[in-house]
Amino acid sequence: MREKRMMLGISLLLLVLTGVSFLFFPAEEPSMSRMLLESQEELLGTLEDTEEELLTKLLFAGEELPCDRETGTFYLPVDMDSKEWEAGAFTSAEKGVKVYLLDNPLEDEKEISVREGKRYRLLAVRDGSCREYAVVFTGLPILSIETNEEIRYEEVYGTMRFLLADAKEDWAFESVMSGHIRGGSSRLNPKKSYKMTLYKENQTGAGELRKNKVSLLGMRKDDEWLLYAVYSEDTKLRDKLSLDIWNESGALGIESNGFYGYHMEYIELFLNGKYWGLYGLMEPVDYKQLDLTKEGEAQPEEFLYKQKDPDVFELKGNHAVQDEAHMEVLNRYLELLNEGDAVFKQEIPKLIDVDSALEVWVYLQAVLGMDNIERNIFYPVRYEDGQYRMYFMPWDMDYSWGNVHDFEALNRSRFSEEIWTMRIAWRLGDRLVELDVEGAREKAASRFKELRQTVYSERYLREHIQSYAHQIIDSGAFWRDEILWYDSQHSEDFEGLADLACERMRFLDTALADPLKYLELKEYQE
Repeated sequence: MREKRMMLGISLLLLVLTGVSFLFFPAEEPSMSRMLLESQEELLGTLEDTEEELLTKLLFAGEELPCDRETGTFYLPVDMDSKEWEAGAFTSAEKGVKVYLLDNPLEDEKEISVREGKRYRLLAVRDGSCREYAVVFTGLPILSIETNEEIRYEEVYGTMRFLLADAKEDWAFESVMSGHIRGGSSRLNPKKSYKMTLYKENQTGAGELRKNKVSLLGMRKDDEWLLYAVYSEDTKLRDKLSLDIWNESGALGIESNGFYGYHMEYIELFLNGKYWGLYGLMEPVDYKQLDLTKEGEAQPEEFLYKQKDPDVFELKGNHAVQDEAHMEVLNRYLELLNEGDAVFKQEIPKLIDVDSALEVWVYLQAVLGMDNIERNIFYPVRYEDGQYRMYFMPWDMDYSWGNVHDFEALNRSRFSEEIWTMRIAWRLGDRLVELDVEGAREKAASRFKELRQTVYSERYLREHIQSYAHQIIDSGAFWRDEILWYDSQHSEDFEGLADLACERMRFLDTALADPLKYLELKEYQE
């Protein structure tokens, strides 16, 4: 016990005040002795409560902690997989303010305290006045954003601080930033998704801001980051599961110096002094991620299209002028998609990478990607061997594994039982299989059988679902998010989801053995 006290840098004092016993941890005096107990009692016995804000900045191990100002609750990210409490001391950044812990974390199991989000009372003392605050330990990294105005659709500037959970050396990062609301349907939700761009000032503090490229949580080094709201799905892990499956299958099947996937890690977000819930910190899909040639570079310009709705496509990236030439490859693809069987079968392999399309088709059948049938698909176009070739990549996978649209529900989604024995009718893939373009049927059947040994195996699915559940449940973030965003719906039936996922794979073992016959299955329709 003594070793643990030294780790926290606080000493235990027993204070008898108004007949009630409290546990105190003087944060600024790590070697304070019990010999000061009597004088400490005399000091605290003269304190008066105040409504004045005494503690605006609480530090741990020298780093400022985010605070939900309305409740006066500070949050400290910790390593939830370690039984030992982190080393460091709680101090105030304000001169003359002392901080005491009224509750003793060392008496509790760390794992339980973090999971349950237990609040430990803090007392801030200055000049005979005191005010009570609290600290909560979380197992996830924290991103805290401060801006001068609410983040809306136009760019807003401010600052960000990022705190790691699994380390207390070099565990804080801060930067100038700008942000705006992003996403399509997510804009209708009360809990928004955001795009964040990082900047750094010149050494003189004058002149234009420069891009601040950093790597966060092991992801790519960049200045642009996406904050995914994890709102329209009750388990909060369907998107993560689908994404990681793609990253370990379809993304690896495309030979490129880029990466035809993207990564996401769970964090908790604070916005302008308010706790804002569970989020996913994500890499964007852009020219850099895919290693596409931009306008003005030496090689012929390459393109990145995104399908946002059945008839809505967007050209990504920065272009001096957007004209018909930029859309020529996409328009040719759409023409071929509507051609007769003979022309389609002969011409489509000249334009697209058939294996890439089949990879997406098999993937959508496995994860039940109903929201990717006519939207949420990227179309990267590369210049290869003197001509353009189109590839395919799924995006935004929260409507998967049985989660479907329900625009009357609070979070516009519901769980569908009937979809588990249906097929996902992605038109391009269906036509490739139906016409057996470049041996599509054998390729699709073989590919699914191959992936059943890896990303579609029962072991992979159960282990990854369990891992994600550990992150969001045992960190305490899931419960905090549920309290704040109750309309979002929250379900902790992760084992049930794993059972259904494995059942879907067993269903496809038979169904996808004959891809042509598979096309006879009833397709999911809204």
